[in-house]
Amino acid sequence: MFSGILDESIRECGAGASHSKNVESMLTVRVGPGQLARSRFALSRLAELSCALEVLTHPVRAPFALGWVEATRPRLDIGAVSLVHALVEHESPYVPDFLVPLPAEYEPALDTELAAVATTPAAIVRRQLERTFPTGPLPEAVAGVLDRGGERAVAETAAEQLRHCWRVTLADSWPALSRVLDEDVRHRAARAARVGFAEILTDLHPTLHWDGTTLTKDAAYDLTLDTAPGVVLTPSVFLPWPAVWNGAPEDVLLGYPARGRGAVWTSPSPVLGTPALSTRRASLLADLDTPRSTSELATRHHLSPATVSYHLNRLCSDGLVTRRQDGHKVLYAATAGARSLLTAMSEAVRR
Repeated sequence: MFSGILDESIRECGAGASHSKNVESMLTVRVGPGQLARSRFALSRLAELSCALEVLTHPVRAPFALGWVEATRPRLDIGAVSLVHALVEHESPYVPDFLVPLPAEYEPALDTELAAVATTPAAIVRRQLERTFPTGPLPEAVAGVLDRGGERAVAETAAEQLRHCWRVTLADSWPALSRVLDEDVRHRAARAARVGFAEILTDLHPTLHWDGTTLTKDAAYDLTLDTAPGVVLTPSVFLPWPAVWNGAPEDVLLGYPARGRGAVWTSPSPVLGTPALSTRRASLLADLDTPRSTSELATRHHLSPATVSYHLNRLCSDGLVTRRQDGHKVLYAATAGARSLLTAMSEAVRR
């Protein structure tokens, strides 16, 4: 991954000269009208896991997720994932792209993504390891696997360890995270229907620039990528800046910060209620800027699902909450009127 996270952490944290950023360097992705027409959105568990592991290893790159880092770090045994840890912990703008294969569909299953990692061609693994560690000896965790089974063993071991990382770090929270990511895609897709996909590229982040034929951003390296199939865009709750994965020739996966990701890292805030809107009901309503399910609200507010369901039904009857089916779950969201009511209540308290 050619990560924008590192670019910013170098600039903000004063990293050593060996990682200083050449301000004239540029990442360039050729995206003409034909490629733009073939571009699409996707959700990738492994892209989000890759970002999460980088944040666990370098928390300063994403200070907004420090609470998650503190809660998650003790659960992850580095010894059990030593190969993957060695690939992401080094101070470099590059993490091997084969760890994040291009999603073939909107939200591929974890097993599908891991199978693609495990079957990465040896030549690609070799080339990306050379790019990851251009000087000096390989870390022991990487060299040991190579000595025992070559590049194929590296790919297969990485897939096994990524599965373990997923189970420990993101598996439980993925339903909630994926809803935030999915809402981001829904918003941008609706906007694309109104203004065209070209506008979406320029809206992803201020550091990205598209001139009709190329997409560029400042980087710590010079790199030009061609993408005949089009760019695949994937939102992330961990990325503060764009990142690019280029696992195979012509594959370009562009990660960007998801809208509403702040809702993932905040705890429910207490809200002063009124006789028409009890404190408990107001607190639930204030937590619905991001669509959530009954079970998620019950966990966040330490209530029983039955209690949450009762209050949601009342809020729906009052026109303050909408509900929609999402697979096997029902998601609830605050209406514009509800947000206006909460704002008025907050202003009344301040007065």
